[in-house]
Amino acid sequence: MPRTTFRLKIEKLVYGGWGLGRHRGKVVFVPFTVPGDRVEVAPVVEKKSYTMGRLVGILAPGRHRQKAHCVHFGSCGGCQWQHLEYPHQVDIKRELFEETITHRFPETRKLLFRLRGSPHVFEYRSRARLQVQAIGHALKIGFFRAQTHEVEDVEFCPLLRPCLNNGLLHARRFLFAGKASPLPAEIVLASSEEIARWACAGIELRGQLIPTMKDDPPEFLEGLLRRTVGRFRYWVSPAAFFQANDFMIAELLETVIELASDTRKRTALDLYAGVGLFSLPLAAMFDRVVAVDSSEEAARLCRKNAEVAGMDNIRTICADVPTWAAKSGSRIFDLVILDPPRGGAGKEVMKRIAEWEPEAIVYVSCDPQTMVRDLAALPRRTYRIDRVEGLDLFPQTYHVEVVVRLSRR
Repeated sequence: MPRTTFRLKIEKLVYGGWGLGRHRGKVVFVPFTVPGDRVEVAPVVEKKSYTMGRLVGILAPGRHRQKAHCVHFGSCGGCQWQHLEYPHQVDIKRELFEETITHRFPETRKLLFRLRGSPHVFEYRSRARLQVQAIGHALKIGFFRAQTHEVEDVEFCPLLRPCLNNGLLHARRFLFAGKASPLPAEIVLASSEEIARWACAGIELRGQLIPTMKDDPPEFLEGLLRRTVGRFRYWVSPAAFFQANDFMIAELLETVIELASDTRKRTALDLYAGVGLFSLPLAAMFDRVVAVDSSEEAARLCRKNAEVAGMDNIRTICADVPTWAAKSGSRIFDLVILDPPRGGAGKEVMKRIAEWEPEAIVYVSCDPQTMVRDLAALPRRTYRIDRVEGLDLFPQTYHVEVVVRLSRR
């Protein structure tokens, strides 16, 4: 019988969390491995130039391998690197995003690339998207398994804040009791430790399970959560995006505002503004801020947060960003900040930004690959990258947050 597995040594980790090794001259990608691992691998997908493999066993562990913290690790797709010592996670992430940027923009090799690690590597997430799957009479609530659309049933996640895990427990009870009709495909949980509350989007849990007090403001009854970042206060909801790492949001905000400070302070544009995380501090610096987001819920909360803060110089626009940018005509912005979804902003948005000719562009991204694709659409004769900052908002995963500033030449 022909041998269906083979052995190799993992040389390094690559973007996506995969370990890379070589077998008979072909590159092999293997999940849940670390550099230095000697492993036995079963081929899953064979291509001409590479093989996607499945880890069968560890023959000899690499230097930085550790025992994973979670019982679901290895099957759940939420984490890729729990088996890798955290300082080494930070080192590898910095190397990967530096390589991604310098490969496309060789002139940035002279810059300092830093990555600030998270002070907490577990119990840091205050927001989570969970999948719901019913197969026959069996119900599963959790995260997609690695490289599949099957759901790993999760009762407790070590990455979630205590309040959020409490919300997960109640959501599971609600769904398993058959109280949701129709059954949602997914739910989103968010929490605020400062007020010890959680909220859910996708099922109606608000009235039953979020504790309320007689003196609570009406926002709590609406299922909103109060979040304080630095000296700014925000009302958020699970349906509107808000950064998930409780211990790094303030540092991200400080980084963005620092990079935004070296321009004239007339008008700033905040694209993909969400609930106004950047818009509020920008309004304290600039004469006028325009905040654009496609989510009606996010735009509503951005207006509310500006109103509560007493800032009447923020104009919030609910619109699809590419459509709004294409129709917006000639604009004068001293600064453009954009924090698009993982898929990036797209070439047309970037070309439009170049036409506005702001003094500076600050791009915030959780995917360096789509970010460099977008930045390549800007004319290099007009803009140059002069600052790059990395923040690890996603310990135990391969994801990383990168902030890049471009200045007009």
